[in-house]
Amino acid sequence: MRRTRVRGFGAVAAIALLLSGTAACGSDSGGGGDVSITFAWWGSDGRANLTKQAVELFQKKNPTIKVQTSFAAYAAYWEKLATQTAGGKPPDVLNVDTRYLAEYGGRSVLADLNQGAGKAVSLADVNPELAATGVYQGKRYAVPWAQNTPAMLYDPAAFTAAGADPAKGLTWDQYAEATTKVGAASGFAARGVTDFGILDTPLEIWLRQQGKQFYTPDGKLGFTAGDLRGYWQLASRFRDTKAASPADVTASYNTSPEQSPLGKKLTSSEFAYDNLLPAYRKANGKNLNVAPYPTGANGDLGQYRRPSMFLSVSARSQQQEAAAKLVDFFVNDADAAKILGTDRGLAPNLKIRAQLAAGATGDDKTLYAYEAALEPKLGAAPPVPPKGAGAIQKLLQRTYEEIAFGRLGIDDAVTRFMSEADKTLA
Repeated sequence: MRRTRVRGFGAVAAIALLLSGTAACGSDSGGGGDVSITFAWWGSDGRANLTKQAVELFQKKNPTIKVQTSFAAYAAYWEKLATQTAGGKPPDVLNVDTRYLAEYGGRSVLADLNQGAGKAVSLADVNPELAATGVYQGKRYAVPWAQNTPAMLYDPAAFTAAGADPAKGLTWDQYAEATTKVGAASGFAARGVTDFGILDTPLEIWLRQQGKQFYTPDGKLGFTAGDLRGYWQLASRFRDTKAASPADVTASYNTSPEQSPLGKKLTSSEFAYDNLLPAYRKANGKNLNVAPYPTGANGDLGQYRRPSMFLSVSARSQQQEAAAKLVDFFVNDADAAKILGTDRGLAPNLKIRAQLAAGATGDDKTLYAYEAALEPKLGAAPPVPPKGAGAIQKLLQRTYEEIAFGRLGIDDAVTRFMSEADKTLA
């Protein structure tokens, strides 16, 4: 998987100049007011349009606050945020990913929302387990903006023809058999599944199915070399039987639904997050559906309530009261939740979520029904990933590509990964 690397806080000035203009990210500003705050997030133009509508509503309800907004694609967003942070001027309100919560929270970039102005952000109607995902080392550096959960996105017609129904649940063995049949039906021109060996989320879910975690509470790897070897052997089994995408297709995948193998009709299923179903359907053009992960013999899904992304307030903001109001608005305003829909996932506020679910149609209805069915089976969320989790994600991708292209055996790849990961997390 080829991606732009996220740099540290000491990003060079050239990057700052490159990313400061509108060529690197979209921008917009609302109506006038007595206080001005900045707000940045990552996402597509479609997400930006919805978010800007919600910001406009916030400004109507809070006419003394002006919100200047900016957005970028995921990699560019983190590049720019690193540069802004190094320069001492991060946004007042910012979007944070769980992989970077420890890094930015641990460096005092983010305000503790349990203190001062942050107390105005109410989490009374948010599931306590979901709310707890924004707490790191006893401080609430973030609040969940939405909830999603990992999922298998798939083409029901292709799997029905292969005699399988992922929506009813499959074991990994059944999934291997079905994806091989799906690939064979097209002469393997389109494979049954996008090779998941490069992805950290399927590894995390697979580990949880066996009672293990990706990271320990003290920030170390929660799995052994033997565990990783087993995971990569599983992924290689799919690849070797042509059930999974070939190496060149896998390496070109950048997680955008439009550019993914499933989005480009090169595979018939892919592991992603459930809220991306509409985007995958649009890209693929077929009536895709969403299903839980395959399971092991014990039937444990390994899935959990996941914060699809967080909202945080800069510790350096001079307008923390206004910033906290915006965060609370996104979490607890029913009109805002209606505008945003399920683009980022389900509304974190359970009362609002129930209201929206009752009137949901189309893809929204599918997503609400999917998570409602999984709710009794969802486990506790894992600890906040340690500083360096973003680098570990890229290391996993980079190392597995060496396996897929035949440049490195699984044993040597495991040894390399574990050694480099230990250094990264030291």
